[in-house]
Amino acid sequence: MYVGRIVVIGRTKDRSWVGYRVSSRSFPNRRAQVRGKSVLVSPVDLKDLEKNPYIAYNCIRLSGKAAVVANGTQADMIAEKIDDGMRPLDAIALSLTAYGYERDELDTPRIAGVVMGVRGWLGIAKNGEIRTKEFDLSEESAFLVATYEKTEFEAAGVVGESAEEIAKAAYGLVFERPVCSAAAFEEEGGFEVAVYNPEPE
Repeated sequence: MYVGRIVVIGRTKDRSWVGYRVSSRSFPNRRAQVRGKSVLVSPVDLKDLEKNPYIAYNCIRLSGKAAVVANGTQADMIAEKIDDGMRPLDAIALSLTAYGYERDELDTPRIAGVVMGVRGWLGIAKNGEIRTKEFDLSEESAFLVATYEKTEFEAAGVVGESAEEIAKAAYGLVFERPVCSAAAFEEEGGFEVAVYNPEPE
């Protein structure tokens, strides 16, 4: 099954985390790169941006005690709104309402997630529908939403005890055409960030 981009939120051994995976049929030549308190997904060949402006963005942004994950530039807006004191649920809802779905040939939904403490949030903006939900992560759990097929919020089989392990677990989900992945894992005073870019075959 091809589900496109995947956002995952969860908590392991009293540490909350977010994960992200790029799955792509049209633009598989992309990599994830840590840039300070964010992770950038971008094409290896920047000329690909002329074909589709949506394929480069920060997929993870850190905001104080919160970690934000998304499949587009809404990640930046959500993080900035949380920085300004907005509740994560409201920040997701506002940002998804402002941006809406992507105006590409597939009307690709925008998806997003946030973790802060023992709470987590997911959101999706489809053509004609915007939904958000808050989750209790106090017991070890994980939830995901994807751009295609898996557009409902559901439990996810992602586990790990570090950003690197979560990134690899997200990449290893059984869905088709994985490209790269990233994660942020809660640690003392903030989050550690990691990416996974498989070696070309």
